[in-house]
Amino acid sequence: MSEGSASGLYEVILDTVTANVAILNAEGEIVAVNDAWAQFAAFNAPPLENHGLGLNYIAFCDSLGGSETSEAAAGLRGLLAGEVGPFRHEYQMDLASGPLWARMIATRISSNGRTLVIVAQEDITVQRHAQAALGRATAALLHAEDDERRRIARELHDGTAQYLTGAKLMLGAMKVEGRAEKVRVEIEALLVNALEEIRSLSYVMHPPALEETGLGPAIRQMAEGFARRTGLSLQIDIADDFPKMARRTEVALYRVAQEALANVHRHSGSPRAAIGLRLAGEMVLLSIRDYGVGLPDGASATSGVGLAGMRLRLEFVNGHISLTSAFPGVLVEAWAPFQPKD
Repeated sequence: MSEGSASGLYEVILDTVTANVAILNAEGEIVAVNDAWAQFAAFNAPPLENHGLGLNYIAFCDSLGGSETSEAAAGLRGLLAGEVGPFRHEYQMDLASGPLWARMIATRISSNGRTLVIVAQEDITVQRHAQAALGRATAALLHAEDDERRRIARELHDGTAQYLTGAKLMLGAMKVEGRAEKVRVEIEALLVNALEEIRSLSYVMHPPALEETGLGPAIRQMAEGFARRTGLSLQIDIADDFPKMARRTEVALYRVAQEALANVHRHSGSPRAAIGLRLAGEMVLLSIRDYGVGLPDGASATSGVGLAGMRLRLEFVNGHISLTSAFPGVLVEAWAPFQPKD
């Protein structure tokens, strides 16, 4: 299925490959395709005469419009211009049978003094759906974890802490002398410490302010406590009357704020930071900015377990997160649709 000097042996080799494969010449024209490409072109792609043989594939990608096909065309041009390959690109095609995700891998080779580009495309729709399903399942698990934290925090506060408080009050009412009084004082001190630890644990697992006052005051209270504990100079920009929202959205943004501030303390080396929460049209924007060492080379909003957890939490409530260099430091922006509390 080739033109020109492509031999029958090359045709046989190409046809054994399950991926859709086309070979482009130095002008970007298709000079050979395999059976898989021909079948794909016949059943899924826009009509291509003779399976696209002789067609300038780069110009064809440009003609389709859209950023994804333009990026594919630019990558192929770069290969032909001498850029180091291979060029990899994933994109979505809207076909009559439904959306299809494809992965393109293009490699430049030299053959008998000619420059050729081998373009291989695979259907990765199933893998994409599986990744999306896994992301949804992971986000659901994170929110189930939040629900369980909330339940345990209530049990600690309403059950165990109440028992300890009762024991402390009973000890205080004891009228004893001598060593018994000393023992009573020691026991009371232990109970006080136990109560403080339980209250702290209960607050970390599920802060009561999140339900009582809403996201704005809860983040302010958490941030102020974080600043006191760590010595971080923290600027807080949150309106006192920030409206309450749907619980899932509030929990997601609160956990993002916790994780982002923890990252500032652990990784940035910054003595100061800023946190803000505001409405932006129909969205809520949570921003955390530090003035530290900035992003490592190659870091992104999907790098690391903590950042991946933030992204999944937000995706579960139809939000998203961005992580950008702020020179100096890093700016984290978490967006979520505003949904008033029921």
